[in-house]
Amino acid sequence: MVYCPNPVCPKPQNPDDANYCQTCGSGLILNETYRLESLLGQGGFGRTFLATRLTKASEAAQDKNSLCVVKQIYPDPIGLESAGSESADLESANLQTNDSSFEAEAERLRRLGEHPQIPRLIEAIASKQGQFLVQEYAQGQNLQQQVEADGPWAEERVRSLLESLVKVLQYVHSFQIIHRDIKPANIVSPKIVSANVVNSSNKATELPMLVDFGAAKSVRHSVAKTVIGSAGYAAPEQSMGQATFASDVYSLGLTCLYLLTGLHPFELYSAIEDRWVWRDYLPAPIKGRFAQVLDQMVQRSLQHRYESMEQVALDLQFSQNLLVKSSQEIITRAKESVPSLKQVLNLDSSTALKRLWSASQRRLNKTAAPSAVATDVQSWRRRYRLAPKIGLVRSLSISPSGQLFASGGVDGAVRLWHLASGELMHSFARRLLVGTGHTAAITATTFHPDGRALYSASEDGTMREWDSTRRCLLNTMPTSGWLPTDLLVTPDGTQLISPNSDGQIVIWDIETLLPIERLIQHQKQVTAAVISPSGDLLVSGSDDGTVKLWQRQTVEGKGQFRLAKSITITPQQSGKVGAATRPFQPSIALALQQSSRPSNQLSSQLSDYRLIVATAAEVLWYSINEHLDISAPVSLYRSADLIKAIALSQDGYLAVGSEDRILTLWNLATGECVAKLAHDWGIEAITFSPNSQTLVTASTDEVISIWQRSNA
Repeated sequence: MVYCPNPVCPKPQNPDDANYCQTCGSGLILNETYRLESLLGQGGFGRTFLATRLTKASEAAQDKNSLCVVKQIYPDPIGLESAGSESADLESANLQTNDSSFEAEAERLRRLGEHPQIPRLIEAIASKQGQFLVQEYAQGQNLQQQVEADGPWAEERVRSLLESLVKVLQYVHSFQIIHRDIKPANIVSPKIVSANVVNSSNKATELPMLVDFGAAKSVRHSVAKTVIGSAGYAAPEQSMGQATFASDVYSLGLTCLYLLTGLHPFELYSAIEDRWVWRDYLPAPIKGRFAQVLDQMVQRSLQHRYESMEQVALDLQFSQNLLVKSSQEIITRAKESVPSLKQVLNLDSSTALKRLWSASQRRLNKTAAPSAVATDVQSWRRRYRLAPKIGLVRSLSISPSGQLFASGGVDGAVRLWHLASGELMHSFARRLLVGTGHTAAITATTFHPDGRALYSASEDGTMREWDSTRRCLLNTMPTSGWLPTDLLVTPDGTQLISPNSDGQIVIWDIETLLPIERLIQHQKQVTAAVISPSGDLLVSGSDDGTVKLWQRQTVEGKGQFRLAKSITITPQQSGKVGAATRPFQPSIALALQQSSRPSNQLSSQLSDYRLIVATAAEVLWYSINEHLDISAPVSLYRSADLIKAIALSQDGYLAVGSEDRILTLWNLATGECVAKLAHDWGIEAITFSPNSQTLVTASTDEVISIWQRSNA
């Protein structure tokens, strides 16, 4: 069949061997060169044909390699009422029929077509039958056809396609042009996407081709508020006639979601929850960092979406470097960001225990609950007293670089502060009707060893992953109703650990942000957990009166934690202070030291752990050898008031905060108290900086204090 190029012909279809239209008599060979053989689509402003370019020898003889695409622009919007498909599939409303506009459009397509992944403009034709743009035909199926035939794509294939198209759109945007109709049907790709195959004609035959620039808009020369784009793929602002470069980011992100799930965007958005739920439809989990990039690409708000393809490319490169290209390099870098504690304690276990035992006996031989006496005095001064009226702060954590610290409290907000100045840098506010924040009080915060990702847990039953650099939400992890009580990241940065109120400890894979292991030996709420600097030993404490040691072992080629030992904390050790009896509440907090000393055999080392367990009224010390044999406890400190938090510095000093308004610091090498820092109210949370020179505390009077140590 051959089509008549006359835009007002009532019956444009003609037999394949006809040279003139049987209805209107118009010539069927456009510009004596092109036969319009099949209609690809049409709208109110034009229509698109698959055409054949005839050879010079005979108009009837056809060259097998002469396929092209001809776009006809109507002299006026004659087809507006009868458009049978989405108008964005063809020509945009801002294309005018005057000669200067047509010439500008042709020149634009010529320049764009210089990119190997954009169809080349072959010819621009202006005639009585209208204006025609003849473009190179992109070989292959479009992505919608491929997914309909073969199903969703694998993650790596989608990533490869995205990386390739981001570069194409960077090129397009450099001409101040917005495509405005990115969707699977407008991307043509071979079955396998390769970024390195280029043929002799300088066209990347193995690369995806971005086609149909009919809806493209020049930012520089057009201020038209045309509403155009394909339903489901057009960004919200584009649907209101206010397209930006970020609109193409949105459409490209939704195209990737379609490729991963095989579902139209309408099926991937929950109007009830007002969020994308595409993860629920993945055939297989994808890496967390790649998912974060896609999430930010499809943010409905321009404030939270990438502004440009350059930003997308940067985060794609970051996620690739962090999680894909060199896992060994990442682990090494992560470990370097968590300095070893092997220099912290030079004394061996027996000497340290003797000193601790002697010091504790001196205290216990006095009257019950003696006050701590600072003997080896350190000088600490409060640099900043922050009272920002944000409510009670329950959690504090400092970034690996020591530049930022995070706070989380009862108001449900997570805040970032500048450690050196005490300045509030950003607030991830509590979500009310809209927003990305938590909806209830924060229970825990912790930084990833890379210093960029920040994790928070809340009483709303979710954990969230934040980008502390870009100040945005990366991921939300629902926890099926149980309450995370603490958070920690393994030293190599590959796993997130969340002790929970249901007695379980859940291990999350940070790449996919999916649970990969559950430790279920505790019978009641797990109140605290700590991991060794080597990542081989995990210690957890629970309201069931036990502290459990979990050792990482290789099971079927994968490292998994297995229960190794259990310690029972008896009520006699922690329940009585003087004549008063405390409610039994063991393991309020934990701290763990690891030191290494050479053995007699040059090929190995012995590792000793020093475990500090803070109960409601006492701080206990345990020594653990390389076989995980556990010594009897030594009492480091007893308090007449409820102990609320402890923290361990990198250089071996323990901070203990209680309701008595005094924070005490202890040298674990000697068992002596070295400082007493007075607060107006009881202490709720404590954290040390990586260099051990700064201490941040939060107290019940809703004040955050930043303390600086002077060794002079």
